[in-house]
Amino acid sequence: MFKKISPLVVLLLILWPIFSVWGQGITLKAVTAWPKNATDNRAFFIFTELVEEMVSKKYPGQLKINYVGGPETIKSTDQAQAVQRGIVDMAFLTTAYYLSILPEVDAIKLSEFSAPEERQRGATKFINELHENKLGITYLGRLGLDIKFYLYLKKPIRTADLKGLNIRVSPMYLQAIKGLGGNPVVIPPTDVFLALERGVVDGYCWPEVGIRDWGWEKHTKYIVEPGFYRVPNPLIMNRRVFSSLPKHLRDLLVEATIEAEKRTHKLFQDLAKKERPELEKIGIQVIELPPPEKEKFLKVAYEEGWKDIIQKVPKEGAELKKYLTREGK
Repeated sequence: MFKKISPLVVLLLILWPIFSVWGQGITLKAVTAWPKNATDNRAFFIFTELVEEMVSKKYPGQLKINYVGGPETIKSTDQAQAVQRGIVDMAFLTTAYYLSILPEVDAIKLSEFSAPEERQRGATKFINELHENKLGITYLGRLGLDIKFYLYLKKPIRTADLKGLNIRVSPMYLQAIKGLGGNPVVIPPTDVFLALERGVVDGYCWPEVGIRDWGWEKHTKYIVEPGFYRVPNPLIMNRRVFSSLPKHLRDLLVEATIEAEKRTHKLFQDLAKKERPELEKIGIQVIELPPPEKEKFLKVAYEEGWKDIIQKVPKEGAELKKYLTREGK
């Protein structure tokens, strides 16, 4: 006959796998949508440094984030699916790269608020619910660069009419360029330099920081004011992996994300202030559209953006507009 096992032994048997994991430490594999040295990645490395500091201080050896690479490891447009399937645990990317599986995330670019403000308004919670319910992905937040996109050109313009111009786009600003009369050309960042050099495109859209990472300044003559949209770079994680972490480590990741959102906001605001003079110094000119044309540019960009989202996901789009605009709640 078997002897009766004491409750303490039973408890130890149940908790042993957890103690074992804690003893070994948990390693999360992470990728980013940009090459390691790209400016965008500075936001992600702020996050990983915060995690490392917090873990070292509170829970030594229990959690580590292993950066395995950028698009050379997993194609940028496949990274969200890689997180979804558990090929990697975490990704820092742009919403443009997974609109095909969650079109709702396109609304984040139209937000009138910073990442901390989105949390306060409940937008982050709602966006996470969309990720979890539809993709099995946890949306930790957006390491909100909170800088704008700009139109960069080889040829000057005087109005918001882009008719006759071939503009490189991602799905992020395709509707805006189309609405302004331009011909959107969807190509990856790795092909933009050659497209500019060979005259395949007359310009491109990109954040106000980062074109020198790719060498595009060599074929850029003009930056058009006004800037538009927000750079919406989310940090996502496989939901099953996130849920399986001990609560204190889940809380730590959220805490690190919240702090990283604040720090990246400040960093990229500072970088943006320094970038424009540097670009002007190498001969890139700023085109200030007249006030009526600026107003038209922004009106079309935002109207086309919201129209596209609400057409694709009417219910969720309307709800997101409430969370992300001042005319909402």
